[in-house]
Amino acid sequence: MIKNKKELKELVVLSFKYDNEFNNGYIKYRDWAKKINSIIDNFEHVITRSIFTSLCKDKIFEKKKVKKKILYLFNPYKKVWTDPYDNYSGVVSFD
Repeated sequence: MIKNKKELKELVVLSFKYDNEFNNGYIKYRDWAKKINSIIDNFEHVITRSIFTSLCKDKIFEKKKVKKKILYLFNPYKKVWTDPYDNYSGVVSFD
């Protein structure tokens, strides 16, 4: 088990980059916490929260408030994320 917090952060970031987590868009902290727990193989809330908070401070995650929810986007690339369903009307035309 890795004890160093810096190494854990690097492991989480590399794993998220490998899995292309940027493409998942904005999701809740609970989902990110589950993914971090599975990567570091540790289920202590304090460690998970400290890693996530430090990644937010390093601006690896972007924060967005939607109604009463706070959603996070994994974005170490500093790209602009556009929702693929924003321009989707749901109507199919057979002209």
